[in-house]
Amino acid sequence: MKLSILILTHNRPKLFTRAISSVLDNLPEYDVEILVNNDTGDIDEIYDDRVSIQYHYFQHDDLSCVYKYLFDLATSEFIYYLEDDDYIM
Repeated sequence: MKLSILILTHNRPKLFTRAISSVLDNLPEYDVEILVNNDTGDIDEIYDDRVSIQYHYFQHDDLSCVYKYLFDLATSEFIYYLEDDDYIM
């Protein structure tokens, strides 16, 4: 089983760091890819050897278009959306 975690962030680097750290701290036992859309370019990109993390910079006023953009890039059978102010416990 493979899981794609799609993270959207917009001009909130501290919240993004907390969100992606929560994912990396709680990685499931199966294959995971993380797709991040950062439409402002204001975050430090975080990488981890255990998981594929891809950064994208798609900008659009309609948030549903950004969700669709990341969804179309995902290669997994399961999708999980995570906003930059959310985190996994």
